[in-house]
Amino acid sequence: MITLSHINKIYESKEESFCALSDINLDIHDQEILGIVGLSGAGKSTLVRCINGLIKPTSGDVIIDGVKIHDLKQEDLNRMRYDISMIFQHFNLVSNLTVYQNIKLALNIKKYDKNLRDQKVDEVLKLVGLFDKKNRYPKALSGGEKQRVGIARAIVNHPKYLLCDEATSALDQKTSYDIVNLLKEIHQKTNISIIFITHQIEIVKDLCERVVVMDKGKIIEDRPTKDLFINPHMDITKSLIKQVIDEPTHLKNKQYLELVYHHEHVDDTILSHMIKKYDIDVNILFAKTLTVGNQTIGYLYVELIGDNKSKAIKYLVSNEIEVREYA
Repeated sequence: MITLSHINKIYESKEESFCALSDINLDIHDQEILGIVGLSGAGKSTLVRCINGLIKPTSGDVIIDGVKIHDLKQEDLNRMRYDISMIFQHFNLVSNLTVYQNIKLALNIKKYDKNLRDQKVDEVLKLVGLFDKKNRYPKALSGGEKQRVGIARAIVNHPKYLLCDEATSALDQKTSYDIVNLLKEIHQKTNISIIFITHQIEIVKDLCERVVVMDKGKIIEDRPTKDLFINPHMDITKSLIKQVIDEPTHLKNKQYLELVYHHEHVDDTILSHMIKKYDIDVNILFAKTLTVGNQTIGYLYVELIGDNKSKAIKYLVSNEIEVREYA
């Protein structure tokens, strides 16, 4: 388990000080897939580098499996880092080494049993689907293949935690989802804990069980993924989710209701019952469903016309439909 307790990180200069992290408190559970989402400058990358000890907080504690890592001697910290691997946006492969050699490098550094190194590399190459490309150099690989090499190198030593810093940001949408599916497969087979840092909230909806939203160095939401998409609390979170929903631009200055259907109500006839019960006309402006994990969430943007609008809205809420008014 990883515990972040009252983490602050302040950068000082002659002109001013900058607070990159402000009173961060977070528990990351074993075998969990956690998403950390925020816009550029929110503090995500600083936070993840505090977790693996690359950045020392100004104050607060990073506790990994009961050990305060910033109290460790450098030798002990380096040893602990074998349990905390990381993949990056731009892959960080050694250009003059083959795929095979890039992955084996991690075993060499750890001084893994020489008689087992080749076997270990072959195992992870098969897992990430690159066994047939093991003798190629990075320049001969696509972006998605390079990231697969990065993942293979990161997991070859069986770490307990995998930090992913914008791992899909340099990839197209299809390749990004291929990487997400690979990470889910690795998690199922190894029970590794995954901390996925991204500005792409559309990625975490398919990968993560829980999502932390950051803004200006602070955690502003920490929720199960489904709950976050059904009822976001903060304006930044709402804005990020609206980008995924792909809300039509013509609605931006229009008055309407957003109805959000939970998984168990997507196929219900609640809206038609409301129309009959309260003699309400409904103008449907936009509709979309999103798959979040293994559940479907429905979004319906409507105008209600009639004398019983307040009663109709209360009826929807009583039937577990989230209702938000926009003007």
